[in-house]
Amino acid sequence: MNRRKTLAAAALAASSLLIGTSAIAGPCVSAPVATYTAAGFSCTVDGLSFTNIVVNTTVSNGGSVTLGNFTPVNPLPDEFGLLLNYTSLAPGANSTADITWTYNVSALAAAIDDAFLALAGNTSGSGQAQVSEILSNGVTLSLNAPGSTTAIFAPAASLFVMKDQIDFVGAAGGTSTTSALTNAFSTIAVPEPATLALLGTALVGLAAIRRRRKSV
Repeated sequence: MNRRKTLAAAALAASSLLIGTSAIAGPCVSAPVATYTAAGFSCTVDGLSFTNIVVNTTVSNGGSVTLGNFTPVNPLPDEFGLLLNYTSLAPGANSTADITWTYNVSALAAAIDDAFLALAGNTSGSGQAQVSEILSNGVTLSLNAPGSTTAIFAPAASLFVMKDQIDFVGAAGGTSTTSALTNAFSTIAVPEPATLALLGTALVGLAAIRRRRKSV
């Protein structure tokens, strides 16, 4: 293969790599859980990047979990994130169905200052449906289905998020089912480095003017 053909082949390979990377790192769209949990996957929702997504399930005594899709959502004004669609069932006494969902979320040009958590489901008898969430900044959220909750905290550029959603039924019997788990975040703008530099220069200038006036 001559030099021209070698360069052409290398350019084609690089182009293919860029196309593949672009497809993986593009906007979040509704897609199966397997797509989101594939190695190297990342996507964005209105300035938020979601990466390293992992979903695991465990069941006992007849419990079952069927995973569906991840879907980008905007559950409240200025809240953006992902919704996990699935079917989780604890069908009778002492049965359980458990889902863990972890990932990293980063703000692309701002800082995250609020988390939203929601769970859809129903229970009967001694059945319960719960979800707990721990953020890497120490903030925790928890609720029972159906329900939603929010938490406000000091702005962070990125967070590691760990959720555990469990359906369980006590010895008295009953059922517990859940079908949607939502996590969304709001962001706050942070000054650009150039803006900070300009502000710093302005403050230095004001200080110099003040000193000059005092010396006159």
